[in-house]
Order: sequence, then structure tokens, then C-alpha cells
Amino acid sequence: MQIDAAIIGVVVTALIALIGLAAWVGGLAQKVKGEKEERKEGIALIRSEFKSYQIDNKGDHTLIFSKLDEIIKNGKKG
Repeated sequence: MQIDAAIIGVVVTALIALIGLAAWVGGLAQKVKGEKEERKEGIALIRSEFKSYQIDNKGDHTLIFSKLDEIIKNGKKG
């Protein structure tokens, strides 16, 4: 069986295409992995900030309801 230049050219081109495809898929996988990590960090940050706002709001609501109870018991002042 003889191998001529056309067959070698097709095989080499196919191998180069496969190597390029593998490199592209690998790069894409790394990018997706990085974005997943960034998303996890962002979600953790948002959750911690939300909890701090909840704590602040609980204090504000307690103050509002205590003043409202005082107004209801004593009548409106002023």
C-alpha cells in the first residue's frame, strides 16, 4: 500500500484540527471553572451583606414598634 502526499496532508490537517479543538475546549473549561468560582464568591458576599442588613433592620423595627406601642398606650403626643 502506497501513501501519497494527499493522504498525508489530510491526516496532518485532521490531527492539527483535533489538537486545536482540544486546546479550545480546555480553555473554555478553564474559563467556565473560573466563572463558577467567582459566582460562588459573589453569592457568599451578597449573603453576608444581606444578613448584616437583616440585623440592622431588626434593630430598626424593634425601635419603631416600641415607639408605636408607646404612642398607642399614651396617645399621640404633640
